[in-house]
Amino acid sequence: MNGFLLVDKEKNITSFGVCNKLKRKLNINKIGHNGTLDPNTTGLMICAVNKATKLLKLINEHDKEYIAKIVFGYDSATLDFESELVTVDTNVSIDKIKEGLEYLKNTDTQIPPMTSSIKIDGRKLMDYQRKNIDVEVKPRNVKLYDYEILNDLKYIDNHHEIDIRVNVSKGYYVRALARDLGKYLGGAAILKELRRTKMNEFNVFNAKKIDEISENDIISIEKFFDFPKVEVNEYMAKLVKNGVELDDRQTSIQGIFYVTYNCDIIAIYEEISPKKYKPILIL
Repeated sequence: MNGFLLVDKEKNITSFGVCNKLKRKLNINKIGHNGTLDPNTTGLMICAVNKATKLLKLINEHDKEYIAKIVFGYDSATLDFESELVTVDTNVSIDKIKEGLEYLKNTDTQIPPMTSSIKIDGRKLMDYQRKNIDVEVKPRNVKLYDYEILNDLKYIDNHHEIDIRVNVSKGYYVRALARDLGKYLGGAAILKELRRTKMNEFNVFNAKKIDEISENDIISIEKFFDFPKVEVNEYMAKLVKNGVELDDRQTSIQGIFYVTYNCDIIAIYEEISPKKYKPILIL
């Protein structure tokens, strides 16, 4: 019961709600998740079960893929359809959309949306927005690695919309991409739908909806992370289980590795300085 679940999150539930449902359904003591998805965003969530929750920081660094439906000519406080819509004249063409996406692809920073949970002076941006407090939001270093336009430009309910697939870095906001793309076209754009499809090598095609998940779907830590292994003797195994730091007398591996005794994994260690290692997790 220590491992990971690949969940295909549905609409109208928070990421916290997904974890609560799984906790009750599988009688799990502890569960956490990587990267919050908004209630109306669907797709891949990776949930960590019990001791594996200590390894979530290793997943949060992953790049991500999303499929987004963007509608042009609308603006809203939340950059989606969840708040009051304002119509903004926007000159839309497929060539200008491609040009705008290329521009954003060659940009290395992004201003986070006010709906985010990023904190300024100890308060989340969304809290400032709810109270109509102006605050300066500084750009963050993030990246749009690649994109694919999935269909022709459609005209629905007097507005143009299009579906795109994007590959982005950690911390990238697709709703901010919609905002910035609309500005590039001289108007506005917001999200209509958003689905997370990949995180690093993990794909939503291999995930299951909450109602379909069982204990058998828990992926063991060893299968989830392909780390090198360092075998220790009985004496060192006892020290490892007490959290001792390791050095070049045990290994010269750079990065993260399993510590094993009699071929069984007993801990996961990370490099904290050259040839100095401390445990992330003791099993």
